[in-house]
Amino acid sequence: MRRMNGMDAFMIHSEEQNAIQHTLKISILDPSTAPSGWKYDEYCESLRAIPMLMPVLRWKYLEVPLGLHHPVWVEDPLFEAGYHFRRIACPAPGDNRALCELIAQLYILPLDHNRPLWMVWMVEGLQDGKIANVLMLHHAYADGAGVLVMMKRVLQTQPFCFERRLQPLSPPPVPTKTRLLLQAGRELPGTLVRSVYKVVLGIAHTRALKRRFAAEGKHDPPNPFKDVRDSPINDMLSACRSFAFVTFELARLKRISKSLQVTINDLFVACAALMYRRLMIDKGYAPDSGPLVTAIPFTQRPPEELDDGIGNMTTTDYLMMPVHLADPLARLAAARTSGNIMKEHFRAAKGADVNSILDLMPAFAIHAIARYIARKHGKFALTGNALVSNVAGPTQALYLGEIKLDNWISTGQVTHGMVVNTTAWSYDDKFNVSILADKKVVPDGWPLLECFREALDEYDHLAQPSPAVVRRHSQETINEPALRSV
Repeated sequence: MRRMNGMDAFMIHSEEQNAIQHTLKISILDPSTAPSGWKYDEYCESLRAIPMLMPVLRWKYLEVPLGLHHPVWVEDPLFEAGYHFRRIACPAPGDNRALCELIAQLYILPLDHNRPLWMVWMVEGLQDGKIANVLMLHHAYADGAGVLVMMKRVLQTQPFCFERRLQPLSPPPVPTKTRLLLQAGRELPGTLVRSVYKVVLGIAHTRALKRRFAAEGKHDPPNPFKDVRDSPINDMLSACRSFAFVTFELARLKRISKSLQVTINDLFVACAALMYRRLMIDKGYAPDSGPLVTAIPFTQRPPEELDDGIGNMTTTDYLMMPVHLADPLARLAAARTSGNIMKEHFRAAKGADVNSILDLMPAFAIHAIARYIARKHGKFALTGNALVSNVAGPTQALYLGEIKLDNWISTGQVTHGMVVNTTAWSYDDKFNVSILADKKVVPDGWPLLECFREALDEYDHLAQPSPAVVRRHSQETINEPALRSV
């Protein structure tokens, strides 16, 4: 039995109709690397070993009676690996667009909360004989960094053979309601004391940072409850999704960011800002009136948590995404300035972060937030106006058995109040950018990703002059009055 933390519990309690809380990890497999090629039955039999290598996949959750504490994970005594593997064909012509349309339809299918919360769809019929493994994994299990740790038990840098002789399972008895109550009663005081201490300390550090920022003439990071503006992204979810992804060369982003003296994340935010600017214009909103308050996930996974990767150790801080700036260098400089302020605030505010606060929040409070968002018709969200995430994935090509992963794409979820999710996930020499969105707001994500590509092409062109020219131009942009409020 393993207790969820506050963020894990939030993911469970905030799931409701249309607001599905699972994430997608999409592996594009190249069966030509396997000596025997693609044989579905053999491959599916190999996949049965994965829940043995990753015991978390055999876990289901149990609620604590009276909501006294966060839910717990227990091993499912009725676990059947075969239930979690499904086979489907991609419609012709089997290209990325056809695959993404299929994934959008699969995403909205809810997982059975009486079983372990995951499903793998094996998608055949892709171009060049490739296969897609679409893993639907509930976010309550782990964050992006945790999934990478978990997958190290399954994926390797060289071809290998799965162990076919599986050990019989002997799960312990499911705890009774009485045991759940007694265990919660023992653990709750310690959880409250630790969380209150962290929150109080974090608030003190945050106030000290505010005083220092004021003395230095700096502006605070945006407040997701006060500084949000009206946007098409903040709405209630419908039942349909759109999904799209595009792949860039990671080396290209490294070269551009190095030449322009920014981080890859600064470059990513600046390109995403042009994409969201286009979305606002298309929806009849005026982007020039100001930036969007944007949530950026940060991992807090300490070294001692790297053994299994289980649990959400990611928290969130906020920056102003400069959708109001049409000039590319001004937009990039604003993204860098706002990002630096956010990182400084994140380090100082540790303890008064979302994770620590959620540890103190019972289930009824989470449901109350959901009801408040519904009353506001989605014009309020804990993520502010938008959420963009950039996760550094594996730096080497990986194998699932004898089959090579040609590419690996990831996306987070959308929620009531935040109906567009933009996720970057790097793999080997690739930088994948995906958009998951409510279909009524973004019927087709491909034009937005083309806008991201246009922004990157523009920065690539600007990176061609000598570094001195770029550095001087960037510094002049930072000093413009329009950027001092970011």
